[in-house]
Amino acid sequence: MLAIIVLLGACGFQLRGAALLPQSMERVYLQAADLNSPLVQKLEQSLRQSGAEVVPSPFEATATLRIIEDTADERVLSVSSSGQPQEYELYHTVVFDMANDNGVILQPTSLTLTRDYFFDEQDILGKAEDAAFLQDALVEDVARSIVRRAALAARAGSS
Repeated sequence: MLAIIVLLGACGFQLRGAALLPQSMERVYLQAADLNSPLVQKLEQSLRQSGAEVVPSPFEATATLRIIEDTADERVLSVSSSGQPQEYELYHTVVFDMANDNGVILQPTSLTLTRDYFFDEQDILGKAEDAAFLQDALVEDVARSIVRRAALAARAGSS
């Protein structure tokens, strides 16, 4: 068992969402129009899981991650012969950038993730639950993607 753990560690294996951040992202200040949005909450969680401290002031931070735009919605992908929606697509688009004391580490970057699901006319309540579950999972994936991209940019900037 010990040999397996050592081998996994040696090959760079990390648990999902547990990316180690560079020192330049040791203390991160999150700047967003809505600090209570689901995305900001998931971003804080993802940053903490990756080893960063989320600080309340930009003066305490080693990096500032700014959410410029945050849009989430759904659209109809297909309809039945009677005109009822059968398939929806959830999408979440975020524009973000990152800077530290030395300047901009990551220029404004746009990220869009989508998920689609089928609508069952017989299960109206199930549709709402499915959409809520998928939206939450989508926000979590967006937050993880932002942290990964920011970490890569910070590593590249410090090299």
